[in-house]
Amino acid sequence: MRTIATWPLDALPPADVPVEFHTPCTRVGRDLRHLPAGARLPDGARWELSEEPWSGFLLGLGSARGLRYTLETDPYLPPGPLTALIAEQAQDHLTGYEFLQWPTCPGHVHLLVPAADPDDGARARWHCRRSGRPLVRIGDLSAGPWAKA
Repeated sequence: MRTIATWPLDALPPADVPVEFHTPCTRVGRDLRHLPAGARLPDGARWELSEEPWSGFLLGLGSARGLRYTLETDPYLPPGPLTALIAEQAQDHLTGYEFLQWPTCPGHVHLLVPAADPDDGARARWHCRRSGRPLVRIGDLSAGPWAKA
């Protein structure tokens, strides 16, 4: 496995990262700054992009304490589905390994669900699991009740 780059969660990726990852990683990384009260990411949390000759790109989260996960990610998906996939991968990692519920639905106890916007292939939104209603665009958690968390 060859590491291509690592970078801060809410920063633009370095130039050697395929451009298809730039917007999705930046939007999801920006949302990762809006965690529940009292919750925090591991020290040094950052994006990591690697490449495997037989499986392609592996994108994930890493931290200073060495905790990391990577999953095969297809950068050639349309931007909305790619953003939703990256958000789902980050959410699964935080829930399963960090025991951190992120992001939660306002007024409910369940997690929001990331999904591509069917009307605009370039966008993805966080949806209420119960109603299915889109609540906020991925990357814009700072514009809602999550900003107080």
